[in-house]
Amino acid sequence: MAKGINYNARNFVEVRTELINFVRQYYPELYTDFNDASIGQMLLELNAAVADMLSFNTDRMFQETQLDYAQERSSILSIGRTLGLKIPGVRPSVSLVDFRVTVPPQGDSFDSSYCPILQYGSQVQGGGQVFEVSEDINFKSPLSVGGIPNRLVIPNKNSNNQLISYDIVKREIVVNGQTKVLKQNIRPVDVSPFMEIIIPETNVISIEQVKMVDGLNANQPSLSDFLKFEDRFYEVDSLAEGQIFIQDPNSSSDNSSVKPGKWVDIDKKFVMDYTDRGFCRLTFGSGSNNAEPLTNYLNNNALTQIETVLNNRSLGELPKANSTIYIRYRVGGGTTSNIGPNTLQNKGVINILTTGAIQANNDQVNNSLRVNNVVPAIGGADAPTIEELRNLIKYNFASQNRAVTVRDYLAIMSKMNSKFGAAFRSGISENQNKIEVSTLGLGSDGKLTNASTVTLRENISRYLANYRMINDYITVTGGKILNVGFDIYVFIDKDFNKSVVSAEIINKITQYFQVSKQEMGENIYLADLSKELNDINGVLNITEIKCFNKVGGDYSIDQVTQPYLNATTYEIDTSGDLTLFGNFNTMFEIKYPQTDIRVISK
Repeated sequence: MAKGINYNARNFVEVRTELINFVRQYYPELYTDFNDASIGQMLLELNAAVADMLSFNTDRMFQETQLDYAQERSSILSIGRTLGLKIPGVRPSVSLVDFRVTVPPQGDSFDSSYCPILQYGSQVQGGGQVFEVSEDINFKSPLSVGGIPNRLVIPNKNSNNQLISYDIVKREIVVNGQTKVLKQNIRPVDVSPFMEIIIPETNVISIEQVKMVDGLNANQPSLSDFLKFEDRFYEVDSLAEGQIFIQDPNSSSDNSSVKPGKWVDIDKKFVMDYTDRGFCRLTFGSGSNNAEPLTNYLNNNALTQIETVLNNRSLGELPKANSTIYIRYRVGGGTTSNIGPNTLQNKGVINILTTGAIQANNDQVNNSLRVNNVVPAIGGADAPTIEELRNLIKYNFASQNRAVTVRDYLAIMSKMNSKFGAAFRSGISENQNKIEVSTLGLGSDGKLTNASTVTLRENISRYLANYRMINDYITVTGGKILNVGFDIYVFIDKDFNKSVVSAEIINKITQYFQVSKQEMGENIYLADLSKELNDINGVLNITEIKCFNKVGGDYSIDQVTQPYLNATTYEIDTSGDLTLFGNFNTMFEIKYPQTDIRVISK
């Protein structure tokens, strides 16, 4: 007869009980001694223990395949890679550093021929940390690489009030980390599809450049050679990606701080990730370096050449045998890189170039360089924990590196390298298949401007075009600046100085409207503003807030969409919701707070 087996028993006690019942039912005459000290009981318990271990390991193996229940870091990483997510490692902090040099005068200004260029990779140090300059810093330009005003010119005079020199200060971003170079010989035996190179360090922040040089043990390239397009491998998120956005050397720019960019096809590419032990790993493609693109074989009806087709470069080109790979990478990051202000006051490796007519002056300018971080270094983080990885995988898989919603477009815009320009604020709207991008910049006076460069707009349009849905088209225009002013009617406590209280009211409104605290399209809630004003010492009550649209002359020509209470004074009707309503392409600004805000006290 068929013997019944209970498959519901899962742990040691349940399995042992089922084994005893099994023997009692089917072998009652053969074995009856179920005493704990008997040989038979020992054998039953040994089998129960084996079954319990097998059950546990089966459950654990299945658990490790489920994102919500996996406990091993290696399992989480494997799930993330399967879903195409690029897992981050340690993250570096960033800070703002004032780079200060002293240059000789010329006439009633400074001699711009002695304005140096502090080159990419130069280092500042302090607090046990090293930070590097990520772009060339040109002291001759009043703008950053992203087109933001960041230069201060300070005249220096002697005791007789005679002009002797100028201090030029450039406030630039520095990133934590130190650049290193790894050399890897590529022998014929090393070349195989999807070959890997592992950097034996666990704190790799980023891969800067990967350069291939013909010949084993070839000399290390110079920095300028590293930056050349030829024989350079580029990092991509996936080997299936066939294009990257690079600087276009054949196009001119209408702003020296904004480089024109373009998408180019590449075969030399790699993906970077981290091993289970935290080491950085570079994975190259699978195609022969002398193979043609796959489209060529398709067009030539050569599908019978299976091996040749499989070795195409659509997933990237393999490094050549008998060559040398040089990898420039950066190490550092982590929470320890978050340091306080006024800490980075030492110079590390400095590459500074001054090309004035007198070499002694050049040397003097170079030696005058001083550095100091004016704000704390923030943003440094350790490698993500298991729970952080779980959430990254869960909530980042949906977008799949394409722009579907306007939020996707905003997120992708933020990934564009700053050397191609960066808008101070951006707003995006979708109207059927038209994606409208509006940008605002910041002028040298710290005020909003919609006169963004043509090069920046073209770069944004080209960059987004590679991620758009096939039926979308993109336009990039300047945004609208809505200049406003206020009349504040207030009861002031007689025990307080009216001038002091009024000045505090003006300061509070100015802070409330700081453009650095706003995004494009935000509404301004005057009820919240009124509450903050009522909290000022000496203010008994804010009785009325009148808001005016400042239009024309020194102000923007753009007008609010809300109706006016007075067509002559442009007083805005806010009586309903006590709200200034924005649109995706607008931003509010008080241009001249001292005159645009009037306090009428009682």
